[in-house]
Amino acid sequence: MKKLLLSFCLTIGATITYAQTYGNGDNTITLGIAGGSSYAWFNVKAHEQSYVYTNAEPVFSIGFNADFKINDYFSIRPAVFYQGKGTELNVTADYVVEDKYHLHYFEIPVDFIGHWYLGDEGANIFYGGGPFFSFALNGTNQKTVYSDVTNEKITFGSNGDFKSTDYGVTTVLGYQTSQGFAISGNWEFGLVNILKNSDLNMGATSAKTGVFYLSMAQSF
Repeated sequence: MKKLLLSFCLTIGATITYAQTYGNGDNTITLGIAGGSSYAWFNVKAHEQSYVYTNAEPVFSIGFNADFKINDYFSIRPAVFYQGKGTELNVTADYVVEDKYHLHYFEIPVDFIGHWYLGDEGANIFYGGGPFFSFALNGTNQKTVYSDVTNEKITFGSNGDFKSTDYGVTTVLGYQTSQGFAISGNWEFGLVNILKNSDLNMGATSAKTGVFYLSMAQSF
């Protein structure tokens, strides 16, 4: 894990150095703030798959990004975000159990962005994707069995319910005005099984994160 984290940090450092070296024109480096509403879910595998299903849970994200211009059509955009993840997980066997998981992460995505400019004023459609790496902060689980509701804190790490890190890929498609305001649709797909306990109290053996969020941003 330490080697993976070190490699990820070196990638970000190399990305920034490359962008500063090869960027050209005005506004080579642009800073921005972004946030929006999200819908999160788990892609779950279970021993009794037909009894287990998931629904998306509303969460939110907020953070900062830096856009490093490579040329007039491409840029690299690392960011730091508070990112909500989770799911509503249900089992319908002998009785119905509903679990709502809300997980909170510190996330570092690095997106490689293409720009399709609309006129000469700087407005553009942007699109791209890249890797992300997330560190778990905290989480809660609301469990409903019949009409009984219990709330518990989620634990992370070697003795916890979930792994303390998550990683995967992101994609983005959006529109930015000439004044730097942008709106985008963002998709995030986790590539690692985040379960540590390996059952989620519902017979699940694997869970990978997924997030879709609509984001508004302002660049400076």
